[in-house]
Amino acid sequence: MSSIDPTTKQMIDAAVARRAKPDMDSVALALLDARFRPFEIDMRLDAVIAGVRAVGGTLTVPFLDVA
Repeated sequence: MSSIDPTTKQMIDAAVARRAKPDMDSVALALLDARFRPFEIDMRLDAVIAGVRAVGGTLTVPFLDVA
C-alpha cells in the first residue's frame, strides 16, 4: 500500500475507522459518512475496498490460552 495517493490513504483510514466491510455498499456508506465527495468515492472505490481488505487481512486478535 505504499504506492497509493494521500487521498486514497485517508479514505482507507476513514473506512477502517468506521468498521466498513470490504464491499461496495459498506465502504461507500462509510466514506459518505466521513464526508468524502461522491466523485472522489467513485474514482477510488476499488482501491479503497482493496485497502480495507488488506488491512482486515493483517489484523491479529490476541487471545488468552487457558489450560
